[in-house]
Amino acid sequence: MLFGTPTLLLSGYSYSETLWLLLPCSVVISLIQVVGEYELIQAKKKAVYLIIPALVLSLTLVLAYDSTLNITKIVGSMLLMIGSVKFSSKLQIFLRFIIKNHLQVYYIMIGAVHGVSNMGGGPLSILMSNVYSTKERIRANIAFIYLILAMFQIFILYIISKNDFQNRAFILILVSSVTYLFVNKFISKKINNKRYLVLLNTIVLIYGLLAVIK
Repeated sequence: MLFGTPTLLLSGYSYSETLWLLLPCSVVISLIQVVGEYELIQAKKKAVYLIIPALVLSLTLVLAYDSTLNITKIVGSMLLMIGSVKFSSKLQIFLRFIIKNHLQVYYIMIGAVHGVSNMGGGPLSILMSNVYSTKERIRANIAFIYLILAMFQIFILYIISKNDFQNRAFILILVSSVTYLFVNKFISKKINNKRYLVLLNTIVLIYGLLAVIK
């Protein structure tokens, strides 16, 4: 979903159309992860009580003013922030301070960021990396919160802009699910994590710059 949102926005899709194409895929992939690692999930209450209200409010406002807001630039700005944090040790220290001393505010921020840009995955992964110590627990809790976020996003979309739903979303669900299962089984374990993260963050910054200057 990290690159799906800016790619579709840069291709001319509206924010609601973009979400209708991406969110069903996000639900299916997150559900696959959650089913396999449900016993590792500990973030249930915080996801519901803190992140969801902020998500619902921010997404509702953005969809209501979709025609007057430049969502592409907002998403680009978020990508630049995410990429900058990954490359800056000072920003990482600052976020760890916020997480340690203002955790509830950070949860609310994730919901708001995800509502206005669908880019809450960046701050969410930073949070989970600081809260949990094992890769499996981090992945499971991220997947669970992403699943809840996507389900609430679809609910809001159905209420406000159900006419923007496109049947091609069903094809994307199949393609994304098969791709995820293939990569997870045959490729992910062979990737050099350090080089992969550097490449990923570089692409994030490039996408962010393209979205901002569009």
